[in-house]
Amino acid sequence: MKGYAALITTLLLATTAALHAAEGGSAQSAGAISIAKFKGDRVAGVSMTLDDGLRNQDEYAVPLLNKYGIKATFYVIPGLTPETNEEAAKKKPGDHGGMSWLRLKELAAQGHEIANHTWTHIPLTKIKDGQRIDMESAKLDAQIGQAYEAIKERIGVAPFTFATPGNGISDVVRAAGHKYHPVIREHCERFGAWPPTSKDFTAKQANAMVDRYLKKGDALVWMMHAVTEGYNAFSGPDVLEDHLKYLRSKEDVLWIDTFAHVSRYTMERDAAKLTGIVSADHAEFTLACPLDAALFHDPLTVVIPANQATKVEARYKKSGEKLPCEVRADKILVQVAPSDQTVEITWHHAQK
Repeated sequence: MKGYAALITTLLLATTAALHAAEGGSAQSAGAISIAKFKGDRVAGVSMTLDDGLRNQDEYAVPLLNKYGIKATFYVIPGLTPETNEEAAKKKPGDHGGMSWLRLKELAAQGHEIANHTWTHIPLTKIKDGQRIDMESAKLDAQIGQAYEAIKERIGVAPFTFATPGNGISDVVRAAGHKYHPVIREHCERFGAWPPTSKDFTAKQANAMVDRYLKKGDALVWMMHAVTEGYNAFSGPDVLEDHLKYLRSKEDVLWIDTFAHVSRYTMERDAAKLTGIVSADHAEFTLACPLDAALFHDPLTVVIPANQATKVEARYKKSGEKLPCEVRADKILVQVAPSDQTVEITWHHAQK
């Protein structure tokens, strides 16, 4: 168990500083070197999040996600999660907790995120007679903490993100969630129609939402529930498949990944400090980040301007260990996790 209040304060301060330092699409820059806003220097991000651990998500959504190579975030309810697949099969397709612990661990092994949606999915905060009423402190902590510990033990990975039932949030709930998780899903778009009994939602509507986020250069978080039966189901799996096809058609400008990975990248990006120099065929930089490296260890994309570069090598200067890099027409992209090590990039210019 770990408290994240100090972390969140640090991130808020770092984000404010980053916004003042940002130039163009970069979060921070050192001369002409910059940190890409999203991984791979893409324009926007998108995360598919699926709530409640429903069996019809496993039957329909998981095969489609895997078919298109998209990793998603599954918000599960540990207090309602059965031990075995046989127990899960007894539930209706749209019932909460329709995937077993065994199945959830398989999904995690496939690269999907298994995340916290409280122990039994009861409201943590509500409005009554115009007044906000939060769940009593001990019960609130149990709903969040017990679920956190169960996922950590059964999946083998502590959940990085948390989503409240019904997206109910308050300062009290937010503080309770951040006691265990660096990230709370607070801003998301509904993948489904409103009211939730309607099945009028279309892939065309979903695709248009992606286009809006691409235009804004922001991270889209989808919230999905049932696929065919249950809360907020849509007309059928073809709606999801058509949208996943569209996402893949935009992968040159759209980063598609779990909510944990996109959140971790943006938090590292906003807190990181980039210092370095660049010349005609050589660059050096360090990428430092004050966040806990045990939690924040995803590589950031560093962008080095270089027209028609060839024979590019990126490596840690001291150890010589090579780093992944990609050459574009006018830039070099290097994937590097923040550390105190100096990175060196060398290249040649293509013959005209």
